[in-house]
Amino acid sequence: MSEVLVLETEQTPPTGTQSPPRKPKWTDTLAYIANPDQFCRHNLKEHGPIFRTSVFGGTTIFVGSAQAVKMALNGDLRYTEMGLPQTTMTMFGEYSLFQRPDLHRQRKSSLRAGLAGQAIQGYIPQINDVIVQGLQAWPDSGDIALFPAVEQICFDALVPLLLGVELKDAYFQGLPISSKTELKQVYKTFFDGFYGLVPWRSPLTTFGRGLQARARLIEFMQAVIRRRKSEANLDPASDFLSMMLVSQSADPDSVFSDTFIENQCLLQLWASHYEISGLVSSWIYQLGLHPEHFPDLQAEQKTIQDEASTPITSEQLKMASFLEATIQETLRTLPPSSTANRRLTQSVILDGVLYEKGWTLIAEPRIAHILPEHFSQPDAYQPHRFMEDANSREKYAYIPFGGGVHACLGAQLAMAVAKIFASHLLRQFEWQVQDTASFVQFPLKKIKDNYTIPISRLQQQ
Repeated sequence: MSEVLVLETEQTPPTGTQSPPRKPKWTDTLAYIANPDQFCRHNLKEHGPIFRTSVFGGTTIFVGSAQAVKMALNGDLRYTEMGLPQTTMTMFGEYSLFQRPDLHRQRKSSLRAGLAGQAIQGYIPQINDVIVQGLQAWPDSGDIALFPAVEQICFDALVPLLLGVELKDAYFQGLPISSKTELKQVYKTFFDGFYGLVPWRSPLTTFGRGLQARARLIEFMQAVIRRRKSEANLDPASDFLSMMLVSQSADPDSVFSDTFIENQCLLQLWASHYEISGLVSSWIYQLGLHPEHFPDLQAEQKTIQDEASTPITSEQLKMASFLEATIQETLRTLPPSSTANRRLTQSVILDGVLYEKGWTLIAEPRIAHILPEHFSQPDAYQPHRFMEDANSREKYAYIPFGGGVHACLGAQLAMAVAKIFASHLLRQFEWQVQDTASFVQFPLKKIKDNYTIPISRLQQQ
């Protein structure tokens, strides 16, 4: 097992230490944003799984080997700090999990009660209801615009769970945002603002519009919190917001201040909605490209429960092992994004490679997930590889949800929503893919809105 050597300030690196290969280019940021997959594959072929760039300014090292990924993701408070662009950190706000490494563990531990384990089990009936209702609106046969159709259902499922907001028109009366449609549009502007790299606060920039949307959403959440506090007998298991409000009431000195709560609602929706929507639509696409897997998936569903609209339970989710394998293989082959950037606060050496203080590290699944030493035939869609013992694979070879102390807090929720959505699709529809999809590559990888697939509702026996 390779060990990270942390150099003291002014300490001379050992003889024979090398820097990562490749000379940074001024075009790197533009090339990466235009097509992260192509950028990573080209440089992997030319330079190997660790290489130097100037993406987002300064020196940025892309890492894909398991040991280098582990080094990048586990240095907090020792030799790394968050290295996201300042515009992104401003959008997160001071109450995000990223802004205070010293408080990260306490905050994350407190939030986990609403986003993992028992909480997910409590959310499953509501997720079922929304997905079943949403799929009823899909045509019995014909073409659907894949990502928008999936995204609408995910939005309807996640907003009540994470914001504690009902999406009926009557609920919005007296609130600063007047409808579900307006909420969705403001939220999209907020989301886009995270990736506006020009730091001008003008409404003429993506970043400026994102900050304005953020202010509107905070005002909205403040009103929602006042309304929810007036309710009697809040159930902490009903949604993420209720969990935080009940925790606040039980211990007013806990991390759950009103400001922390309103920020966390928005940030957890930011971290979940588009990634889950992208995952489900990519899974549909991959299954359409590889229909040979449908018989095994449908047989598994029949074993679990065949009736189309019958809610799936947490126990049945655990039984759907091949379904989970197809979702994991989708995350491997079409990872939605890179992991969060880390900036080195100390120079370190790993396996004879020097990573200098001030450089930024990006642990990139688009590299890690296609290394033959991690995955045989990496360009093939082979779900059965995830039916094997996970302990036989290096821990940091598969990083769709990051890793280390900053591993995605919503990973369990994402997998639960994706599996429930996929289960109902397999019971209700058949589909095929006739054309290759085009993808939006940055900031998150997702199928473009204009991509359509033909679907046909199954006849229920």
